Amino acid sequence: MFFLVLLTGGLSVSYLIIDKQSDMIKAQQVIADSEIKKIQEKFTISVSTDAANKNRLAVYVKNQGSNTLQIDNIWIVNQTSASKPATKIDTNYTESVLAPGYGTEILKNYPLYMNSGDYVIKVISSIGTIRATDLSVGGTGPLKAKMMIDPPDVRIGENATVWLFVTNTGTTKLLNVTASPVLVSPSSTVLLSSPPVQSMSDLSPAESKIISWKYTLMGTIGTNVTFSGNATGIDEATNTLVKTNTVKQTIYLRDNNGLGTILTQTLLSKPEIFMILPSPFGDSGQKGLWGVNVVNPTSQPIYVSKVVINAVTPRAQSNDKIFDTSNCAPVTVAPTPNSWSCPAGNQLMWKNTITPQMIPAKSVFPFLTQVTSGSLAGAQDDLETVLIQTNVFTTLGQFGKAGYGSSMRNTGSSMPNVFLAKTTGSSNPTDIITNMTNIKPGSYKTFNATIADFDTGTTNVISSGSRLIINIPKGWSDVTILSYDGFSAPTYQSFTDTSSQIVGILNTDVTGAAGTAKTIQFRAKAPPIFDTQMYVMYILADGDVNNQFPIGPLAEVLLQVTP
Repeated sequence: MFFLVLLTGGLSVSYLIIDKQSDMIKAQQVIADSEIKKIQEKFTISVSTDAANKNRLAVYVKNQGSNTLQIDNIWIVNQTSASKPATKIDTNYTESVLAPGYGTEILKNYPLYMNSGDYVIKVISSIGTIRATDLSVGGTGPLKAKMMIDPPDVRIGENATVWLFVTNTGTTKLLNVTASPVLVSPSSTVLLSSPPVQSMSDLSPAESKIISWKYTLMGTIGTNVTFSGNATGIDEATNTLVKTNTVKQTIYLRDNNGLGTILTQTLLSKPEIFMILPSPFGDSGQKGLWGVNVVNPTSQPIYVSKVVINAVTPRAQSNDKIFDTSNCAPVTVAPTPNSWSCPAGNQLMWKNTITPQMIPAKSVFPFLTQVTSGSLAGAQDDLETVLIQTNVFTTLGQFGKAGYGSSMRNTGSSMPNVFLAKTTGSSNPTDIITNMTNIKPGSYKTFNATIADFDTGTTNVISSGSRLIINIPKGWSDVTILSYDGFSAPTYQSFTDTSSQIVGILNTDVTGAAGTAKTIQFRAKAPPIFDTQMYVMYILADGDVNNQFPIGPLAEVLLQVTP
């Protein structure tokens, strides 16, 4: 009897535990089923009011899920009122249950008339899924529009893209939905515009389409430009014209300092430094072109009293002489005043403290010279890299720039330089240009990008197959290659940031004999700007001397565009 009592008690406890576990499993299954249904439940809503019928509210719901959908209630939140009151509307079961893929207007037998104002309509399913949309009552009908502009603030001369988002918020299909012409105020700011990227299309309830335009804008910095537009369609049910609300967006015109300009005014106003250098530099006994373009980015003139170019060799305690005080013999290249010297080993200096060189506001001045190359110590190996640093002494203070490099051979070499020239095929110092000023906005300018060997002998040459590379700054457009003597047909490539590049490959060796050089002549259109800006055109070369020693000359050419 005792063991029978124990057995009965144990079985009762086991049954109770199993029953509780069964209840927990069922509860978990119910929760899991509910979550799965929520995940699978997908529906869209579209709301509108009928202005011809006292702004009667219509709520269209379409079941896009795989399960039957039941709408439980609708909440209407009045956004116009400061307290934002909410009203709950219970739906009729027979009109709010939708099979998969079906849609219906769930208030068609429940007349509800709206006052003018802005509302948020929330539709809630029986398992708690919420869909919400905005509604403006007192508008123009079921076709609604919104406008966006990218970017919201546009640089002068750049493109702005206008997007018109059109949505059918009604309960019937709209046919042939198209955009009306966009109005721009002030219209004088539009330099170019594209036709709208659109096609006639029909919009079912809750469907949308996007229409876009591109505009190139000009005008005064700080101008606000307003775009406005709308769209129209035909109501399929009534065959009447419907029209969206007129939407507007305003953008701000700002300067285009981002278009490759180097003119900036900061709390620390300082000159900008750009270089012209050969690579390799001798050992040839000839004179290579060295120079520094000093830019004044301020609104006041500055004065330059000294410019120093330092060459640093990597060999410790070496007697390598890039610039040799005994024979550098600098020859000034116009328009630089004649004040060059080599005051110490591996230093090239322009100095005039009595009559410093004046650089006008927002302008540039070149300090150019041709210098005889020095020599490497003893039988040392070639210098694959010589570090170049520049320091400029001005009335704003002393500033420097590093990061440049040249090279030097021990057994003789060509002396490659790149620059702009006044005439094609010339390496005459009187034809050398390293900056161009007073270029008018929107004007066309012709450039002679030139590669020359200042070693006048014929033993060392810039090898055929070497490349002349011209990087044209952002904002310069309509580039046309005019001639390319000594090159195979150059390639031209434009980039999304509006910069571009020309690359020409030499089809013959280049020697400095008789002062000849090879030139790619091209034309480009200056940016359409309304304030003085400076741009940097990089001219470079890639290849070798006698198919043995790499070349790497550089010219950072300054272009001043001013109204």
